[in-house]
Amino acid sequence: MTGTVITDLRRRGAVDPGRVLTGPLRVVGLQWLDPGRRTEVAAEGVEHALYITAGSGTATVPDADGQAGPDAAVPLVEGTALTLPLGARTVLTAGTAGLEYFHAVLAVAGRPPGSRAPTGSAGREDPAGPAGRPHHPDHPESPKGGEPR
Repeated sequence: MTGTVITDLRRRGAVDPGRVLTGPLRVVGLQWLDPGRRTEVAAEGVEHALYITAGSGTATVPDADGQAGPDAAVPLVEGTALTLPLGARTVLTAGTAGLEYFHAVLAVAGRPPGSRAPTGSAGREDPAGPAGRPHHPDHPESPKGGEPR
């Protein structure tokens, strides 16, 4: 298996796939939100793909003021996939058992990583919830979202 790299995301946390891949995948990691905690994921200059691996929660799309009504929440359960194209954002809220999800950050062709979406949407973090930053490969932190698992 020349060139194959196997990583235990439960032990390692977020990883930099750029060390072994040449495609648009920028950061991957297993994330965890404690029960009741929330975090915003914003697709500014990158796109996101999330896959719920354990627990439950909700995803809401905040309006321009950052508010969302309770009926705007989409339930998240194990096996649910969620994608955020360029310019989109959502707020993840963990249910009573917490929320674990696989999070992949993908570069958008023609846009440097970290550049803002043309819609001008601003990413905001909920001070009550954990929110990581894109990590340096030697310091495995969360890619914009919950805590690394």
